[in-house]
Amino acid sequence: MSSNEGSSMNAVLLVLCERRELNALLDTFGDWKVEGAQILLHGVTNKAKDGFVLMHWSKPIPEGFKQKQLQGDKGILDFLVYECTDLRHVGPA
Repeated sequence: MSSNEGSSMNAVLLVLCERRELNALLDTFGDWKVEGAQILLHGVTNKAKDGFVLMHWSKPIPEGFKQKQLQGDKGILDFLVYECTDLRHVGPA
């Protein structure tokens, strides 16, 4: 058991995207399940009609995902990451 196994970092990620990019992002994000990602909710916002994806990460978000997917994808309008060591109220029971 590693020294930080008991306090592993969890994250919640909210991604806003162009509506036409939503299905492609869902496919791409689904490929990250092996890295600890789970899609909790997705859809279209009421006011701007943009797409959104809400995800839970049970492991730290990989730097490659942050750089390539979040920063590099022009279809992603914005994103928010909330990281902490205790997210018992988020994700699967």
